[in-house]
Amino acid sequence: MLTIGIDKHPKPHTQAQYILLYDNQVIVAGHSFLFSLDDFQPDKEASPVFCGTWQEKDIFVCILNKKPTGLESISLRELLFRENEDNFLILSRAQQLAHWDRDHQFCGRCGTEMTTKHEREHTKICPSCNLRHYPRISPCIIVSIRKGNTLLLARAPHMKEGMYSNIAGFVEAGEPLEEAVHREVFEEVGIRVKNIEYIGSQPWSFPHQLMVGFYAEYESGDITPAEGEIESADWFSISELPITPNLSSISGQLIQSHCDRIQDNEAT
Repeated sequence: MLTIGIDKHPKPHTQAQYILLYDNQVIVAGHSFLFSLDDFQPDKEASPVFCGTWQEKDIFVCILNKKPTGLESISLRELLFRENEDNFLILSRAQQLAHWDRDHQFCGRCGTEMTTKHEREHTKICPSCNLRHYPRISPCIIVSIRKGNTLLLARAPHMKEGMYSNIAGFVEAGEPLEEAVHREVFEEVGIRVKNIEYIGSQPWSFPHQLMVGFYAEYESGDITPAEGEIESADWFSISELPITPNLSSISGQLIQSHCDRIQDNEAT
């Protein structure tokens, strides 16, 4: 289990392990994505960021300007889909922290170069105006909607051929999560839902979302896909589902667990 903790962040050291990013991909050696300092040559631009303690090792992440000789790279999305939940979490955290460090070189308020980090928190402190810059986290809702023994699944234009998933969308400023569920569902497929139930959450590092998962039940309306957002949407029997996301993702987990619940209710 990843321990974030509240202790003073350590400096990079020889006993630590490192997650290496290059050209928006993760460096791997076979099935391993963790390296020691002996495995690569860090440069002054690598800027290691402490991620936490995992498997009794301090973990850092670096963005490299050059891929180490003899090592391969893989997209984070592809790598996440083949990992277990613990590995999923450390990789997601590493990606978000590395991009926060890279994207906050200057203060967004006064433009001063950001050279100071808090010793116990992931925040950069402007030496001029004292504004703190934390890693950005963007909350998104994702909802599995039931109507009888069917689930509503939708297909966005960017999805691979034949794949369908749940309705999802970003939460607006000042908006409660439950209201975001109502709004996104109506905006994307034109129906109303009820009995919204929180199920779980998952970090989703593309680039910095926190997916908050719900179940809901159909209340009223006809499916009307939003132009440009939803290519198609329909009610699918839980026994005849189309291609859906991998169980590594919260979308796949919601679909599977909702199907299991429906089957359990039908059996009682």
